Amino acid sequence: MKKLKILHITDLHFRHSGRLFYSTGKKLNNGFILNGHNVLNISDRDLTSQKKNIFDIGSKKFLTEKIIQNIENFKPDLLILGHVDRLDYESFISIKEKYNSIRFAQWFLDPLNVNGPDFEKNKNRFFLKYQFCDANFVTTSVDVLNFANKNKTFFIPNPIDPSIDIYRNFKNDKEIDMFIAISHGQHRGILKRDFVDDRVKVIDKLTKKIKYNIFGYKNNPVWGQNFFDELNKCSMALNISRGYPIKHYSSDRIASLLGNGLLTFIHQDYSYHDFFNKNELVIYKNIYDLNKKILFFKKNKKLLKKIAMNGHKKAHNIFNNRLISDFIIRKTMNMNINKNLKWMNE
Repeated sequence: MKKLKILHITDLHFRHSGRLFYSTGKKLNNGFILNGHNVLNISDRDLTSQKKNIFDIGSKKFLTEKIIQNIENFKPDLLILGHVDRLDYESFISIKEKYNSIRFAQWFLDPLNVNGPDFEKNKNRFFLKYQFCDANFVTTSVDVLNFANKNKTFFIPNPIDPSIDIYRNFKNDKEIDMFIAISHGQHRGILKRDFVDDRVKVIDKLTKKIKYNIFGYKNNPVWGQNFFDELNKCSMALNISRGYPIKHYSSDRIASLLGNGLLTFIHQDYSYHDFFNKNELVIYKNIYDLNKKILFFKKNKKLLKKIAMNGHKKAHNIFNNRLISDFIIRKTMNMNINKNLKWMNE
């Protein structure tokens, strides 16, 4: 593949002082670079947070000017947007029309689930850029999205980065059985007051016969290296996302769980059996089935470690950031895909 010049506009969380060093934007960015491309970054939310002006609400004009200046100086082949929400229709159309030789793409992680949180808001955020992008990438199966054109919208899994997801929890016995981390305010860093999180209903019904390491339940979420330190104390993990399960959607936390070698449990309605078999991931049907399987694996440590190891290996092979970033580029640039993984054929 020809080496490209990529302008990647996404929140790199500089203002959060390293608290979100494992964000998807960072992982994809690393993937573009590892594939040999020349990547220039604009961290849009960091930029606009530093330049507030009552005459430029949301710093839209300032951000548009900065993007244009970077395009003029860098002359990118490809412009990739990750959750860039500060620009409006007029800003996007002016950039697209002025630089029509550049290919445009967006990746979008938030749930696009009618029965999930913030559906209309997320759909509108997705559609704003969808109109201008040559290709769109979502972490929900396109099969279940009746508002997206399959010819320009593609599924991507949450990426694993081998330079970030470095642990192999299956190698040693752990002091705690189960790791659970939930949050609903990544940028805030703390839980919203009086917010009702439907995942709590699942956590409340979990068996009391094992030891848990839970964050974001009756305490605040855990971030930064502390997230990995707490995760590294556990042998198993429960992956639960807000809203009713929908095909192939998960919060980005699943990459941290599988990527660091925990035995990971996920509800069958997420359809992750499309990617993993029963020797790589634990699929459960309901809370009764979940508790039964948790207790089984607590008593069968050897099998626990074997399945966790298999899941870790498979996840790093099929969900790694180099593969996903290469897929984004090839689809956007109308190039042939040189792999034939299940998730690439959504």
